[in-house]
Amino acid sequence: MTTKKYVALVGIIIFSIIQVQAQKKKDTKVPKTAIEQPSKEGFGVIQFDYLKFNFGNINEKGGRVYHDFHFVNLGSGPLTIKNVVTSCGCTNTTYTRTTIQPGDSGVVIASYDPDGRQGEFDKTILVETDGNPSNQTLTIKGHVYASKFNFTDTYKYQYGNVAVITNAITFNNVKTTGYDSSEIGLYNMSNKRIYVYKIEAPANIEAIKPYDNMPPNTDMRIKLKYYPKNPPDYGMSKSEIRIYTNDDSLPVKKFYVTANVKEDFSQLTKSDLKKAPKMVLSSTEIDLGNVPLFNSPSGTFTITNKGKQDLIIRRIVRTCSCLNPELSQTIIPKGKSATLKVAFSLVNMAGPDSKTIKIITNDPKQSEVTLTLKINVTE
Repeated sequence: MTTKKYVALVGIIIFSIIQVQAQKKKDTKVPKTAIEQPSKEGFGVIQFDYLKFNFGNINEKGGRVYHDFHFVNLGSGPLTIKNVVTSCGCTNTTYTRTTIQPGDSGVVIASYDPDGRQGEFDKTILVETDGNPSNQTLTIKGHVYASKFNFTDTYKYQYGNVAVITNAITFNNVKTTGYDSSEIGLYNMSNKRIYVYKIEAPANIEAIKPYDNMPPNTDMRIKLKYYPKNPPDYGMSKSEIRIYTNDDSLPVKKFYVTANVKEDFSQLTKSDLKKAPKMVLSSTEIDLGNVPLFNSPSGTFTITNKGKQDLIIRRIVRTCSCLNPELSQTIIPKGKSATLKVAFSLVNMAGPDSKTIKIITNDPKQSEVTLTLKINVTE
């Protein structure tokens, strides 16, 4: 055999071997779809959105904090959580206990109690399943700080997870020509953001919130302006303000408002004051003496206008439902008089007693006068 023929034969043999090997590789190639299938065919495969969560800074006295770990069953079979074990009694969990079908989702809710546990924390939650993986570890962490808030200093009352300076708002000096100001102070004691959705107040009260929400361990001051009604409701009056929040324990915070509306005489000149009405009373106190129980004695006050303009009785305010005042007229011309008869109901009364009635008028020098009735109830 010649050299050339020998080289050609060797080349043919090598080419044949390469072709055979290539054919074997082609026949044993794993289908792409088989690679993507779970390692345990027919089993559920649990996949969480993420395995760790950091609460950040939380208030020691703000109550438990919660986080939801969501997961999906990516397997081809059903999935069940058999058990959830926490690394500390300070951590509680609830979780989806029903069987999760392929493609469906579930949740593991972890909560941590920060009370008495200042400082850093790092806790684990072991989720045991009948799928793949059979054990999955979740982690929660954060930092617990001592509450900087002292209730006795500023915020004295607790409304659910919100503390307030007071739930009684007073406007002592509402002039008919202007308004009086006050504020509502709120403090978020919880470990979640508290939203103020709505403030419900009478039309004559303006409430302005500086922002819509309070992060944990922060406060908010809601500015209030009380305007007199039209026509003015002179003297003391009561109303309510309601604040709607996302506080789970008490969503609606109720505040009790008291206002004293006074006529503004500050714009009157000396000439105006000389022409003003002038109220003169026959007496500011009447003693009804000894009266047997269950009777209804009465006393009468005479009101005379010695000014140059009409005297207007704006309002009569009684301090007890046992008093029944009857005014003969509300507008008293100059030089004229009116009578105020006050009947005294003696039900459930005994011994000496006294009650008062307030008269509110347009007399600049006597816009408010208190009248007293005394009595001694006998058997």
